[in-house]
Amino acid sequence: MDFIPIIKPYIGQEEADLLMETIKDNWITGGKKVAEFEKRIGELTQSKYAIAASNGTMALFMALKAMGIKDGDEVIVPDFTFIASANAVILAGGVPIFCDINPETFNLDIRSVKKVMTPKTKAIMPVHIYGQSADMSSILSLALDNNLLVIEDAAQGVGVKYKGHSVGALGDVGTLSFYGDKIICSGEGGMVLTNNTDIADKALMLKHQGRRNRGVYLHEEIGYNFRITDMQAAIGLAQLNKLPFIIQRRKDIEARYRDNLKNTYGIHLPFKDTSGFNVPFRCNVLLSEPQKLMDFLKTCNIASVRFFYPLHRQPCYAYMGLKDKDFSNSIWAYEHGLSLPSFTGLTDGQVDYICEVIKRFVAIR
Repeated sequence: MDFIPIIKPYIGQEEADLLMETIKDNWITGGKKVAEFEKRIGELTQSKYAIAASNGTMALFMALKAMGIKDGDEVIVPDFTFIASANAVILAGGVPIFCDINPETFNLDIRSVKKVMTPKTKAIMPVHIYGQSADMSSILSLALDNNLLVIEDAAQGVGVKYKGHSVGALGDVGTLSFYGDKIICSGEGGMVLTNNTDIADKALMLKHQGRRNRGVYLHEEIGYNFRITDMQAAIGLAQLNKLPFIIQRRKDIEARYRDNLKNTYGIHLPFKDTSGFNVPFRCNVLLSEPQKLMDFLKTCNIASVRFFYPLHRQPCYAYMGLKDKDFSNSIWAYEHGLSLPSFTGLTDGQVDYICEVIKRFVAIR
């Protein structure tokens, strides 16, 4: 069996055709393709405003600054997420405050959020981890009761819905990512989503060097350059055209894993919340020795990756002095979780082979 990577963008002739069209138009910076990409994402998520950004991290930064997060403001972030969620808070001048997660969904736990809230808390950042929505009803209710803002990190949530509504469009502002491993990709890229005109206006100012319109040299505020190119947007548009197939294929892959591994001793399948519309960003298994399975898979030409390392344990956040006892669920998830290949182009035969190797591992333990 040839090497099976953990990720592989689902890129083909459709992307090449739109890229060539962009090159022939001789407009490769931000132009009509970016505008069309923003429009299509806004329609997909039912967001009044969709503002493209250079990547998902910068989309988070733009959103946080546009919301008014300033020096010393606390933003509650789940301890179990990719580090960009917390780093963007620091970049915006805020202070990330980590909370523990729900041990079933791996999304932030509302009880832990309540424990870490202080008078300095300004916002809550749910992360829709692994393509499964956080409990937005509880989060929005808590935010309303305490006059807090909600910023959704939906980097892993394109196509995901909560009670019929797209994640990323439920809070005050949300963000998407189009990195190469995401549900749809554009190489690099992100998107800020909001229905709030003031937030959208501020985000645009930040994106365009502190001005509302490009091509003029009057800058009302300090801004930056977080733009994407028409070449990236062209890839994104081709990906959007494939989105229904991508979603269905990823669901089929997850179902095949579950069917193959459902009775495998020592291998547990994560809880699947059927109240929302999930789009598997990763296909995961839980077991007592994930590193040993990871090493065994590698010997069989299969890539895998451990779950997210808890943020409070990250060397760069050691200065916070946080204790493991406050993040028991986040630690448990890391110590038991392994993500398997789940990219759209993965074949049924490859899924079956991966499952056979896992069963072989279990048999020799």
